[in-house]
Amino acid sequence: MKILSKYFILVGLLVSILSCSKKGNVAPVPDTTNPTITITQPTAGQVFAVGNTIAFQASFADNDKLGSYSITVTKVISSGMVLKNVLTPVAWSYSKSATSFTTGVKQQNITLNDITIPLLIGTSPVLTGKYDFNVSCVDGSNNSASTTIEININ
Repeated sequence: MKILSKYFILVGLLVSILSCSKKGNVAPVPDTTNPTITITQPTAGQVFAVGNTIAFQASFADNDKLGSYSITVTKVISSGMVLKNVLTPVAWSYSKSATSFTTGVKQQNITLNDITIPLLIGTSPVLTGKYDFNVSCVDGSNNSASTTIEININ
C-alpha cells in the first residue's frame, strides 16, 4: 500500500508540473528584430520640379507587428554665396510623423500622393538642390529602422 501511495503522489506531482509548464508560465521571448523598409518611390537621384508632387510608395514589414512610420524631407546643406538685394531662396522641408499602420499587421504597403513641393515659402522661392528623403519605422516592440535616399529639386 505504501508503494502504491508513493506512486500516486509521484504521478500527481508530475502531472502538476507538466500542466503548469503547458499553461504558458514560461517567459515570452522578447522581439529584438528591427522592421524593414523598402522604398519604391521616389528613387535615389530622382528629379522633381518646384510646385510638383512627390509620389511616395514603400513596403514595411516586421516579424511580429508594425507600429508606426514617419517621413521627413530636408535640404542637404551646402555652402554658397549670398547675394545682396536678391530674394533669398528658402529650403523646403516636409514631415509626416507617427502615422500608424493597420493594427496588428506584419506587412503593409503605403502609397501617398500628397507630398507637394511649394513654389514659395512665404514670399521666398523654394531652394533647389539636393534633399534627403528619410523614412523611419517603429514596430510594436519599439524596434526601429530608417532609410534615406537623396532626391533633387530643380
